Amino acid sequence: MRQVMGGDGSDTTAAVLAWLAANKQLTLANLYLVGEPEDPQAIWMTDWESPLVWSAWGTFLPATVKRGTVTTKIGLEVDPLDVTWNPSNRPISPSIATASPLQLARLGFYDNWRLRVWRVFMPTPGDANTFGACELFGGRIADTKVQRGQVAWTVNSFLDCLSEQLPPNLIEVTNTLASYTGATPQPGDATCPVFQCFAGSTTTDIYADCLSPTPDRIYGEGKFVGGYAVFLPGPNATLAGVWSGIANNASFSDGQGNKHSSIQLFSPLPWVPTPGADTFVVSGTAPINQADGDYYGFPYVPAPQSAV
Repeated sequence: MRQVMGGDGSDTTAAVLAWLAANKQLTLANLYLVGEPEDPQAIWMTDWESPLVWSAWGTFLPATVKRGTVTTKIGLEVDPLDVTWNPSNRPISPSIATASPLQLARLGFYDNWRLRVWRVFMPTPGDANTFGACELFGGRIADTKVQRGQVAWTVNSFLDCLSEQLPPNLIEVTNTLASYTGATPQPGDATCPVFQCFAGSTTTDIYADCLSPTPDRIYGEGKFVGGYAVFLPGPNATLAGVWSGIANNASFSDGQGNKHSSIQLFSPLPWVPTPGADTFVVSGTAPINQADGDYYGFPYVPAPQSAV
């Protein structure tokens, strides 16, 4: 039997087995967490008819959600899990904070989010704390389909990381993973620059002013090529969590003698950013060669012939 953890964090596996031996049955339900527990946009839900409080993690709200079969095999191979959810919040909104989950799913907002599933054991219906729950499945959202009033996710197990091959994608110039290392400051800066959107922006061309580390700084043309912009949460922000690769950057004049930064994006934003409310951080290009500085990959892996 899987290890069961009570609401206080204690191991209740023996207590569950003793209860089953004496009573032959328990009330069961599933708990789902989409995202990280500290993320205000995380989705906490259960297929139980009322909220379930499992103090070890938090409160899970009733939802129309179901999962496929969890397959267990000997070894490290695990089949993906299918999860379908019919969210009740369906209004379309030009803001990430208030948008319907159907809208966010269509935009790919949940791609690669963690999704955890627990099986909860209740000695009395609604009591998720006494015995608690056991881990049933954990993975990352690999595929999303938006159907009529429904989000269908295919979740790959965390064990899929074991199927990644080392060569050649982690070696020197082919190190694509190191190229996407986040929070890489521009040369000469200790932190990544933060910008505030300015009037006139479109979904692909962003006009902005630098807030930090140097207010109103204009970076040289092409400085951000290969990096990416990540929009930040904040009061009245409409694009928090959205990101895109940067195709180019330059400066422009607003016609009144004031210069601003101009940043062109590879992927269009879902809607035009709100001037003065939407802010974003720019991460530079991560070093992919050992000579570039703080290199994150493998500097040298011998050819198989010479390694014998």
